[in-house]
Amino acid sequence: MQVKSLLVAFLLFLSLNLFAQPSGKPLSVEGAKGESLFKLNCASCHAMNVKLVGPALQDVHQRRSEEWLLKWIKNNEKLRASGDKDAIAVYNENGKAAMNVFENLSDDQIKSIITYFKDWTPAAKVAVVVDPAAADQGFFSDNTLYILLFLIVILTVVLLILRRTKNQLQTTLNDVEGITETEVTEPTASQSKLAAFKKKSNPTIVKLLVGTVIALCLAVYGYNFGATEIAVQQGYAPEQPIKFSHKIHAGDYKMDCKYCHTTVEKSKQASVPSVNTCMNCHKGVQLRERYDGEISPEIKKIYAAMDYDPDKPNGQQFGPNPKPIKWIRVHNLPDHAFFNHSMHVKGVGLTCQTCHGPVQAMPVIQQYATLQMGWCINCHRERNIDVENNPYYEKLHEKIKADKNNKNSNYSKYYTKDGKINVTAAQNGALECSKCHY
Repeated sequence: MQVKSLLVAFLLFLSLNLFAQPSGKPLSVEGAKGESLFKLNCASCHAMNVKLVGPALQDVHQRRSEEWLLKWIKNNEKLRASGDKDAIAVYNENGKAAMNVFENLSDDQIKSIITYFKDWTPAAKVAVVVDPAAADQGFFSDNTLYILLFLIVILTVVLLILRRTKNQLQTTLNDVEGITETEVTEPTASQSKLAAFKKKSNPTIVKLLVGTVIALCLAVYGYNFGATEIAVQQGYAPEQPIKFSHKIHAGDYKMDCKYCHTTVEKSKQASVPSVNTCMNCHKGVQLRERYDGEISPEIKKIYAAMDYDPDKPNGQQFGPNPKPIKWIRVHNLPDHAFFNHSMHVKGVGLTCQTCHGPVQAMPVIQQYATLQMGWCINCHRERNIDVENNPYYEKLHEKIKADKNNKNSNYSKYYTKDGKINVTAAQNGALECSKCHY
């Protein structure tokens, strides 16, 4: 029951912040009071110009008299029981979903809500801002450096070939004209020393030395490239089938990560939410006010996956052909590496941001860390374990306390000079190969 209550409270929070649509013009003092009452009592089922559980309320004061609205809002059940045709018609048009009774509201409070209906106007259309980071980067990209280096190598080889060809042609011309090498140029002092070095040195050894230096340089570059580039996807941010923004959901609306990734505290994997989870909110949140009355294109993709048509009558909105959304995986570990989310989240108490970075500020999710073994090992060496306050380490904590004064014990080393317990993940066996490579 506690879980259900939390879920209801969470959905009510979303209703107050997402479903309630702001007015396009300033409200009167009485209208502002009515807006507060509307958000508190009505916004979970009603919006102004979009049908949710109940009908849209824009211009409702023109369709019904104030006297009728007072009776309907106060106690719609009593009004229907009296045989009022309009009340019965509204009840039937909305799938016989009974509205709550609000006898706790005074007539003046209900009149304030009606004033809000009168004052409310549609908000101006919000311009869609293009993220500069997603714009075309032009000529420069991750491969630009490699392309330029390749071109430099090719041009250098061409230059050497042309230089050798020029020298051969010059030698041939000298032979034809009968010019000896001493007549062509008079060597300088440095050239004389170079010629003397060439005569003394073994050409084979020189070539081997030069080749060895080049091979070592290439080997160092290759090792560095293999260690830092191959299978390292830091910054990887693929375009997803639906442009889901963590910045809006986790940042602006402060949704708990565990609401969507429900298994992160009890499973190896942090589950990707099903379409049903999306529909908990987006059955009502459609952003029509931003798209001239049309449903947001991205929300339409959710509806298509769910085979859901919001314009059909209740009971006929869900079709027979739902299909999963094919999200593109961003964070990948090698098959031989074991990682358990529940151990780190529930056992150690890490936040999602520790490994995934500031997801609440990411319009497009990306890989924040390298996820390399060295990165994990550094974390295990530096991060302390809260053995005193985490029941997961209750037995370890008892052993450390029991051996506090035993200097020969393996557990006494966990005490600092000031008597506090300090245990890192590495000291608790997190550097053993079998922990991650079983």
